[in-house]
Amino acid sequence: MKALYIAFGLSLASALNAAELVKVCDVGVAKRQRVEVLREARIGDSYIYSIRHARTVTPFFGGPEQSRGEPVSIRCVGKFARALIVWGEFTANALQGFVLISPKDGASLARLDFAEKVPPSQLYLGPREVMLAFPTMGLGETNTHYVVYRYRFGPPSGEQVEAGDILPSPDGFEVIQLNQSSKVRKGN
Repeated sequence: MKALYIAFGLSLASALNAAELVKVCDVGVAKRQRVEVLREARIGDSYIYSIRHARTVTPFFGGPEQSRGEPVSIRCVGKFARALIVWGEFTANALQGFVLISPKDGASLARLDFAEKVPPSQLYLGPREVMLAFPTMGLGETNTHYVVYRYRFGPPSGEQVEAGDILPSPDGFEVIQLNQSSKVRKGN
């Protein structure tokens, strides 16, 4: 009987420490890849967040403690091309986040990281690049109206950050208006 209580206690403890599935998103264009967002190790109102892709679990940012945050917004967006966008309050003195998408060939995931004082307002999904626009609201390091993060699929590939007074042209892109209505909170 004592062994039964010990086994029950151990299974209850492991269930309480198990990662919770928060969101599932199939990202990409033609050949989509499944990405899962997990959270675990609750302390107060914060959790450690990670991504599970191809049976590998990776913390959002570097290690587990850099990936502890709350509140966190998580969205799976796009019609033609699907992307996962995440932002929240983690360890930086700004909102941190990223966009995950699988380029047209579906070979691997592309990741666009960002850190800004305000949440993103628009996500531009195109066949050769992804852009993320932030209104500066006078809080940034520039006196322009917007900061735009851009990731181009190769070649040449890579990230760029540009400041400007107008939003990028929507031509050739699916433009998604973002807001903070998709926050993950206790009990969600």
